[in-house]
Amino acid sequence: MKTKRRNMGYPVVQILRKTLWTAIPVVIIFVFISGYSFWEIRRQNNLALENAITIYQNDLSHRLDAIAHFVQWTVVHDPILDAFSSEKHMGDFRQAGNDLRLRVSDMQYSTGSEYMYFFYWDEGNIFINASELTVNYETYKKIKKKVIDDVEKPVSGDRFSWIPSVIDGKTYLYYLVTYKHRTFISLVSIDDILSPLFTINLGSHGNITFQDLAGNTYYQSAKSPEGLIGYYYNRLYFRGEDAGLPFTLVIDSDMLGNYGKIFLLQFLVVLTALALSLIMGGYILVTYKRVILPIKIFSSNLSKMDSLSDAESANLDLTDSKMQELNQINDQFKSLVREITRLRINIYEAELDQNKFRILFLQQQIKPHFYLNCLTTIDSMLSLGDTSAARKMLQFTSKYFRYLFQADKDYVPLSSEIAHAEDYLDIQMMRLSEDIDYSCDIDEKDMDVMIPPLLLITFVENIIKYAEPSGDSLKISITGHDYVRNDEDYIEICIRDNGQGFPSEVIEKIRAGEYLTTEDGTHIGISNCIRRLKLLYEDRFEFTLENDELGGGVVKVGLPKDEHKQ
Repeated sequence: MKTKRRNMGYPVVQILRKTLWTAIPVVIIFVFISGYSFWEIRRQNNLALENAITIYQNDLSHRLDAIAHFVQWTVVHDPILDAFSSEKHMGDFRQAGNDLRLRVSDMQYSTGSEYMYFFYWDEGNIFINASELTVNYETYKKIKKKVIDDVEKPVSGDRFSWIPSVIDGKTYLYYLVTYKHRTFISLVSIDDILSPLFTINLGSHGNITFQDLAGNTYYQSAKSPEGLIGYYYNRLYFRGEDAGLPFTLVIDSDMLGNYGKIFLLQFLVVLTALALSLIMGGYILVTYKRVILPIKIFSSNLSKMDSLSDAESANLDLTDSKMQELNQINDQFKSLVREITRLRINIYEAELDQNKFRILFLQQQIKPHFYLNCLTTIDSMLSLGDTSAARKMLQFTSKYFRYLFQADKDYVPLSSEIAHAEDYLDIQMMRLSEDIDYSCDIDEKDMDVMIPPLLLITFVENIIKYAEPSGDSLKISITGHDYVRNDEDYIEICIRDNGQGFPSEVIEKIRAGEYLTTEDGTHIGISNCIRRLKLLYEDRFEFTLENDELGGGVVKVGLPKDEHKQ
């Protein structure tokens, strides 16, 4: 007898109970590890801060000792200061001051430019700055008054030590030595002294307090943390006597410092993992019914799409699930089908518009009035017996219309366009009996560049119709030069004349990307050329209209040289 194989199932409550009992020891271990991590991170953070401050104190102590020795030696032994005596003149004082500044500048190279130096000679009442000032003039005057007062009424205590003092609301540390009526001073602000410590991460409520050796506070970078936040901050004392400095530092720093975010992230990750473990148990039981089965239905309906028409596909419901995602996909898919259908219609209509524009372009090539004017001119020449001129006119006209009727391609060589423009100018000069000063300056190697047909003739015809030359004769020049745009070789074709130039409203419309629509039909050819260029090149061409400063209009067309090479 065949035995049935049973798949054992577990109720949700049992699964959650097992998960809970498993989570309890995990939580205990996590709390223990977190506490130890907190203590160790705090210890390491304090140790790192102490090491950084110790290095800072040692460096600053050497620097202050070097400056103190420099100030003492200078005021006692430096012969430069001998110039400040009653036997010398003002010129000697100036020279001595300059020499002193050079000596101080050399010292600042090794100790730092934040340390300012001043010299005071009480017999001559001369007070000069021996280094570049980093304070404003008002503060400078108060520093001067402070120095003179200290020289006249010396304070009790150690005369050869750095003394903190508040000048103009700002705390400074200064060192002063007087010898034979000559006083030399070095002064530096506490902000500059403590600036290397400001890069240390002390926490959002951390601060640095500056005290003299007697415990008097002269400076505090921020308000000390108070309340519950204060328990989260360590207060460390770095006494000046231990480091050979004239001041004590009191630093409130974040217990965890740079490691706080890592610890918090670790804590949150474990809590999140524990919560997710509990939540996932419940979701696993309903996943099949609410997720897997609707996806199967969705996939089955999707496979039917190949056998349906566009209209049927747009109306097909892929799912009747309560899942928002599948319903959104269903709505988006139906919208996508409708969008594809609309794009097909738009592409078809765009192709129709393109074909209509090309037909209109070919129709515009045939200009009955110009053709009849040419025939009338030939007839007049024959009537006057000027058969030679009539023969030339007939040759120019036949060449012009032969090219015109054959210009049914998208691109032709630049040389063909130049020749066509020259034939047109020859016809106009014979028909109107006027000389046209025409020139063409294009490199021979660029004559094979492919450009749209009947592009240049549009602007040449526009010049003949509307340009009123400022001189005796009309001047037309066609030039070309190579340049690079977006790592691609381009040619710029420039057509100039000596007429009255383009109207300002025409130039503004072209710069704004607008097409020219005038009631009298002027400049319509320019708009048609821009449409053709956009049709053939999209955004890979450049077109500008402008007026020359010396007079006349300028048309510039930039086209890629490698487009449809011969």
